[in-house]
Amino acid sequence: MLRKIFLLVLSVCLYTGSFAQFEVSKPQPEYKNYNWEETPKLHELSAAEKKKNEVVIKDKRILEYYFDAYDTLSLYVTHHFIVRVNSDKAIEENNTAYIQLGEGVKVIDLKARAIAKDGKVTLLNPKNVKDVDNYQNSGPYRILAIDGIETGGEVEYIYTVRRPIHIYGTEYIRRTALHKLVEVDIYSPKQYEFLAKSYNGFPDMVTDSTIDTKRHLFSIGHNIEGFDNEEFSAADGALMRLEYILAYDKVKDPDTRLYSYSEFCAKIFDILDKGSDKQDLKTAEKVIDTMKLKKFSDEDKIRHIESVIKGTIVVRADVGGDKSGTLPVIFKNHVCDELGIMKVYHLLFNAAGIKHQIVMTSDRFDKPFDGDFESRTYLQKFMLYFPATNNYIAPTEVASRYGFVPAEWICQKGYFMHSLTIGKDVQTGVGQVRDLPCNDYKKTTGEIYADVKFDLELGVVNLHFKQTFSGYEAYAFQPFYNYLADQDRKDFTDKLFKSIFEDAKPTNVKVYGYNENDIFRNPFVIEADFSTNSVLEKTGNKYLFKVGELIGPQSQLYHDSVRHTPIENRYNHGYHREIKFTLPDGYKVMNLDAVNMDVYDGKATDAHTMEFHSYYKTDGNTVTVYCDEYYAQLRYPITMYEQFRNVINASADFNKVVFFLEKN
Repeated sequence: MLRKIFLLVLSVCLYTGSFAQFEVSKPQPEYKNYNWEETPKLHELSAAEKKKNEVVIKDKRILEYYFDAYDTLSLYVTHHFIVRVNSDKAIEENNTAYIQLGEGVKVIDLKARAIAKDGKVTLLNPKNVKDVDNYQNSGPYRILAIDGIETGGEVEYIYTVRRPIHIYGTEYIRRTALHKLVEVDIYSPKQYEFLAKSYNGFPDMVTDSTIDTKRHLFSIGHNIEGFDNEEFSAADGALMRLEYILAYDKVKDPDTRLYSYSEFCAKIFDILDKGSDKQDLKTAEKVIDTMKLKKFSDEDKIRHIESVIKGTIVVRADVGGDKSGTLPVIFKNHVCDELGIMKVYHLLFNAAGIKHQIVMTSDRFDKPFDGDFESRTYLQKFMLYFPATNNYIAPTEVASRYGFVPAEWICQKGYFMHSLTIGKDVQTGVGQVRDLPCNDYKKTTGEIYADVKFDLELGVVNLHFKQTFSGYEAYAFQPFYNYLADQDRKDFTDKLFKSIFEDAKPTNVKVYGYNENDIFRNPFVIEADFSTNSVLEKTGNKYLFKVGELIGPQSQLYHDSVRHTPIENRYNHGYHREIKFTLPDGYKVMNLDAVNMDVYDGKATDAHTMEFHSYYKTDGNTVTVYCDEYYAQLRYPITMYEQFRNVINASADFNKVVFFLEKN
């Protein structure tokens, strides 16, 4: 959908006619002036660097927007990469290079070589280069295998590709190795001015004042330490990166910002409002009339409209045709693209008299939305916001429902847009950057209720086991369970119980809370009866009751390591567990206090932001173990990693708790 809007405005904003003054003497593209060393030598490394698995000697990227002819602006991308390989693992990771291809992409230059410890150079064998149409379902690639690599040697490659232009882009520093040198250069004709911004410690770009034939932005980073992927982090959103965008045409209109959010907003409502004819409006009113919403509250109207649309229309990217985006055709064929479904929601909510705003944001695990740097790269995901109820829906996400848009989109900022009528006839769109709130952890919970009965003669426990999932904890299955075949439902429930008890053969299985009106309103519940010997073990005259295993496997952060990124959960959430058992006649528990744990964020207050608390109560021979865990805050700074780690590990420690049952 964004591509369609981009194409609509590209011809308006990207003015090439001003280059009638094109001259033969224009400067060459930079890739023709850049090359590797003709006679390579191994680079000097410190003793500590030689002990590392691999060291990136150089990672240089040149992006140049260049006029090949009067009206052909192309993007040339050059990548020069040198890495020292100090282990067999590093050789395996670097003996193959990948160049992403695609429509309009042409490889201009490509070469690679391996430099051995003794200086011997092995050049790329042309027979080792092949094109793959769809490599690992990620599209076409050119793949090159590099021979002659040995431990202590280096691998080097350099290539240039010409790509269709992109007016914005992102450069990530993804690798886990030490980067001795990272350079990013952006060149453009004098007419076009790019803006850039660096994140997560990547050096800021600066303007090169030494050349006047073209514009040049560059950034240079030295000795950038790499690190492995960290659990509970923002993934790619925590990586060093650089964002850039074409911002000004200094010939056409030097003071007008290109590709601004306000321009995007106006174009959206041009399409949704001005691009809607009488048949679209008539169809929207007819659909709303059939829903009979008059007695519904605003929230129930929103829920019902969303439910009907998601149960009626499939969103696909490959839908085309002149009329495919009109409401009569959409409701006839029950399929449309992303832009079409936004039109459906917009016109139906208008027909129902429900005020709404269109919101766009990013996946914060890709890149958190930055409202201070207007780039289309952040306008990734569509939502609708309803001021009357202060809540959201995600029109394009089939698993999402009112109040629970994908968790990766919230707890950051977004761009809010609404239509505005000026005077009697002029209609446009206006927008602003605002906060997207975090979810309430109390509405996203997982609960376990286990009723345990011992059969010491058989050496098993008989369980009535009940699990409930609310909010985001139910996101992966509550919206879909109703559509599963009977066997698939059985396989799902069996797998769920077996993930905790491998020998479980559940009977009397009950599942509820999966109908359309239940989704994210009521918990999704699964309960069953079964026997298991996995949590009971006899040793001498004692029985070991592995009570901690009844809450299922837990995440853990036992390894000692330096934390590089702040903590980032996918969503705020909490857990509650109750394990109830009656002691067999003549037996007692010797160590009930083993479950008494209370680990929290260290704050001397009852208002903790995270906590694991377990304890027990007794009533005669009946014991109930309670276990509560919650994370009321999505993010924690690196300075709180140890506290976060302790709370996470507390649940894993609880897994290890074993009660000793002895005769009186």
